Amino acid sequence: MPKDLRSYLDDVKDVRVDVHREVDPLVNVGALCDQSEWPVVFHALRGFPGWRLVDRLVSRRELQARILGCAPDRVVATLADAIQRIGTGTLRTVASGPVQDVVRTGGEVDLTTLPHAIHSEGDAGRYIGGGICVTRDPGSRVRNCAFLRHQIKGPRRTGFLVLPRHTWRHQQKYERAGEAMPMAIVIGVHPAYEIAACYTGKVEQDELELAAVLLDEPVELVRCATIDLEVPAHAEIVIEGRVPPGLREDEGPFGEVTNYTAGQGRNPVFEVTAVTTRRDAIYRHIQATRFTDHQVLGALPVEAGMLNRIRETAGGIDVHEVACPAWCSRYTVIVQLTPRFDGEARAALLAALSSPYLYPKVAIAVDDDVDIHDARDVMWALATRVNPEADVHVIPGMRAHGLDLASPELLPPGSPAWQRVGGKMLIDATKPATWRTTERERFARARPHGWGARLEDFLRG
Repeated sequence: MPKDLRSYLDDVKDVRVDVHREVDPLVNVGALCDQSEWPVVFHALRGFPGWRLVDRLVSRRELQARILGCAPDRVVATLADAIQRIGTGTLRTVASGPVQDVVRTGGEVDLTTLPHAIHSEGDAGRYIGGGICVTRDPGSRVRNCAFLRHQIKGPRRTGFLVLPRHTWRHQQKYERAGEAMPMAIVIGVHPAYEIAACYTGKVEQDELELAAVLLDEPVELVRCATIDLEVPAHAEIVIEGRVPPGLREDEGPFGEVTNYTAGQGRNPVFEVTAVTTRRDAIYRHIQATRFTDHQVLGALPVEAGMLNRIRETAGGIDVHEVACPAWCSRYTVIVQLTPRFDGEARAALLAALSSPYLYPKVAIAVDDDVDIHDARDVMWALATRVNPEADVHVIPGMRAHGLDLASPELLPPGSPAWQRVGGKMLIDATKPATWRTTERERFARARPHGWGARLEDFLRG
């Protein structure tokens, strides 16, 4: 059987949290999802009988390892290798699939009957936060997948935010032609699809091709009922519709990946033409705040993409791992490497800050004796190995991410060129290069005597 959300929930049954007491998507689901560390399934939703809601599917490295079929310490390297193999998988269009067990069109459609939640205090209303938006370039016909937030505005209408990336490019082409852009919102798939949807690569690459590599099986697609697009056949829910050209309405506020409300303004509108579902569909929620799947999903492809990029920089850098921690809201990237030459760490950091991803504005390089997943270790390296006048560099006038409130906004959301400009910072917290033997040895860590012994081994009977 093809891998889907249900097969994944079975795979994590040993760590899954099942909640059978009634919860309310409009009152407390946001807070409850925020508190879970493991996949959580809510079986009773007030006001939405028969529905189940799931979240926190990818937050932990152990879960990401299960999704990618590797050891936890190989997650980033495995994803980096998969990115290099985009195009080797198989996409297959089939005549029918479970996602079209129930098809509602026209006046039968009512988005308010789906258990969309209120994510954060201060949100403008109920939002779809876990939907993969599928669009197609009207010229090349190449698909794009992206997570876009959608505010529920009525039974057949949403407002959504789009950042100036690939979906935005598609929308701009349709608007210039005076045509409505077809779009499908896919909710509830195997998390490998979700990781793939967050990848930003070449414009001519289809993220579903990456999903096929990650799943290690053909991706089956079905044609939408009312628009010219294909979507995963084994999804739980698909919302079909069109984006009218030139139409903007107030959307937001919404608590974003940064843990601030951001992006609110005159944003595009999505007019729904159909909703197709499985007969007993499961709703995939992605809680936007605080440090949840929202931060992790976007960070994983950043880490993997940068690992590939830095490996190829300056003739090949000895890079070990890259981390974009959830607790930095994707805006800080930490590169673990062994510098063999003077200036090599700086080259790696420049590569990190000029990648296809706009999120990182602070890049930190550390040596291989620093655990980049432990904030205490990273801060120790910053405090003890950095000479600020020599090891910290600020680059002004760089394009910044649209949701970065600390960088001045030049044009607002919904405009043809929403943008912010600000500085980016490089911090070299590595030891001196390996050829500087004496200087490097001065920074060898002092370890407790008997390092490697584990207290837990002495507590066993």
